[in-house]
Amino acid sequence: MKLNLYPWQEACLDAWEQNQSRGIIQVVTGGGKTILALAAAQRLQQRLEGKLQVKIIVPKQFMVAQWTESLLTYKETFGIEKKDIGNYCGLNKDTPDKRYMIYVINSARYKLSVHIAENLKRGEPVLIIADECHHYASAENRKIFDFMRLLDPKKPQQYYSLGLSATPQTEGFNTILVPALGPLFYSYGFSEAIRAQVINTCVLYNLGLYLNDEEAEEYYGITDKITTIMKKLIKVYPAIKSVPQDRFIPTLQMLAKDPESKAGNLALKLIFLFYRRKEIVYEAEARVTAAVALVAKLGNKAKIIIFGERISQTDLLFLALDKAYPNRVARYHSEMGEVARKHAIDRYRDGEVRILVSCKALDEGFDIPSADVGIVLSSNSVQRQRIQRLGRILRRSSDKGISSLFYFYMEYTIEDSALLDNGIEGVDEFMLTYKTDTDRFTNPSYDPYAQEVLDKLANRDQHDLLETTEHFLDLGRVRTDWLDSEELLEKKIKEARGTEDTNYWLCIREVAREKKRLDSQASLSRPTGRRHPL
Repeated sequence: MKLNLYPWQEACLDAWEQNQSRGIIQVVTGGGKTILALAAAQRLQQRLEGKLQVKIIVPKQFMVAQWTESLLTYKETFGIEKKDIGNYCGLNKDTPDKRYMIYVINSARYKLSVHIAENLKRGEPVLIIADECHHYASAENRKIFDFMRLLDPKKPQQYYSLGLSATPQTEGFNTILVPALGPLFYSYGFSEAIRAQVINTCVLYNLGLYLNDEEAEEYYGITDKITTIMKKLIKVYPAIKSVPQDRFIPTLQMLAKDPESKAGNLALKLIFLFYRRKEIVYEAEARVTAAVALVAKLGNKAKIIIFGERISQTDLLFLALDKAYPNRVARYHSEMGEVARKHAIDRYRDGEVRILVSCKALDEGFDIPSADVGIVLSSNSVQRQRIQRLGRILRRSSDKGISSLFYFYMEYTIEDSALLDNGIEGVDEFMLTYKTDTDRFTNPSYDPYAQEVLDKLANRDQHDLLETTEHFLDLGRVRTDWLDSEELLEKKIKEARGTEDTNYWLCIREVAREKKRLDSQASLSRPTGRRHPL
């Protein structure tokens, strides 16, 4: 199979070659970084007349199979056979003389540098492809770059490198990764990829939920205790007031190492209270309830990936969904055996199940088919994880419409009310809420248009249609169909199967028409900004 590249990949390869075939690229998940890296190896191999030794580094063992599969897919292009590909992970450690060696970082820390040094000593050019390269700056992992100390900066070298990541900036980026792999020389983000149709168009829903009475009582009680203890800590350790936010918890941990001191004792209490308050937010009952309600409104054809933070919560949601949709739901988390995890992914990939409930394990590196909908059941505050999750649902496929990502957060708590710190050009963002007592979603961006449709029916004395119409409009509240063009909606109406499907698309078409009408009126009533002549 031939390597077919997007324009951005061609431009990136040109920039890499101009940078002496070294450096780091920042590419959105699903943008095609694996193909880019293989094309880089191919170009370099041709330039060096086939003498190149390629060392691919990955952070997790399952990624070995993915890279092996990618290499074998293009084996004619590279002129390689399976025997030319070696693995270095766990108990499987091939001899490092294979043309393509794939190393898992846990196994590579103490050997990869030795292998590369031996290659270079024999005059063999080496290309390192560091996948998810932000992992390799830690104190232990950086040992894979120990061979760099043997290089003479005054002599031309045969060492080449390409770092890959959607989020390369990390602690040690400038001090470890840049010297070892080269500078960040190319970035390809969500906005560029969406405009070029490399990844899918997306709508982001920030969905606000509410603590129940028992959870709220404990949450706000803890918050009051935190306020009281902070005042005491400031008196005995005034420097805490000037500690930056990202150093606040580490500072408390440092103080807590001396629990006999007054400051250490207060710090220890604060750490426990912060932890407990976060647990209340993460494990709020409304998260599972809202997820079940949301899935029910998304339709029985939607392919859904759900991302969680707690295995117990993931299991609870899986059981609820499996009861509602027997044999259509799979789960994936670290406490399952390797065979069970692989079976879950295979069932989702093959279409046997359409809902995959996961806990952290899918955040990075896993090459799985794209979903129509992603649901972030709970999330930590790390932007890297959130970006990875968004990328999971944006992989391009020919039969996909607009993708949706729902980010659950608890209203009136410390939790972020938006998934991303900064918006993304080309990604519409909406604020929704869900209340468990009424089992009702609200969407302030959609509801006015839906209400216009209902009002028109009432004005025409078509009260018999109101209940049915309300049902379909309620489904549309959490879907992206109302954002489609009227032309596309007309097509959906013609292709609809059955009365239920037809009536849904008729209702959504009316919402889209009301949106177009009201938006047009609003634009006409806006001031132009021009000054009237005196």
